[in-house]
Amino acid sequence: MLNQLYDHIEKSLPPKRYQHTLGVIEVAVALAKQYDINEHSAEIAALLHDVSKCMNLEELHFYVECDETLKYYGDMGELLHGFAGSVYAKKELGIHDEDILSAIKYHTIGRRGMTTLEKIIYIADAVEPNRNYPNVDLIREKAKTCINDAILLEVDRKLKHLLEIDAPIHPNTVDMRNCILGELGK
Repeated sequence: MLNQLYDHIEKSLPPKRYQHTLGVIEVAVALAKQYDINEHSAEIAALLHDVSKCMNLEELHFYVECDETLKYYGDMGELLHGFAGSVYAKKELGIHDEDILSAIKYHTIGRRGMTTLEKIIYIADAVEPNRNYPNVDLIREKAKTCINDAILLEVDRKLKHLLEIDAPIHPNTVDMRNCILGELGK
């Protein structure tokens, strides 16, 4: 089944996005080993995290509207790809592991009370080897020792950027940050 999923993703993503996906897999599997999380689950979640990234908004809305619990996210534009991807992975690819589906769903915006697998996919997407932005190396190093510290650095960078470009900030991202601050005892 894993080989079929790789074939499906390679065929459905442009080469640059597929290379990004391979980078996310590399980081996710390494972090899964580090944090004693099922490596197979991390590989599948990383492989499928952007399965719907290249869908147009109409397709994204189609998959989001298939699931009553996701309908109120309809105005988030391309951020829907995580939500749509989780529905697509379940309906079209036969993935039924809720941990994997949740990691796909929340890899862009996070959520309060993320599981370790969700955190791994979230941070792996942000720091895979093809990513190049200020302090990415510091975040990569932090991810190896304290995933919460890494996420906090990354989300602070993301929030600053979104504020600079006057973009909407999903409330899940703020909730995730606050929850992680609590987990860190800050």
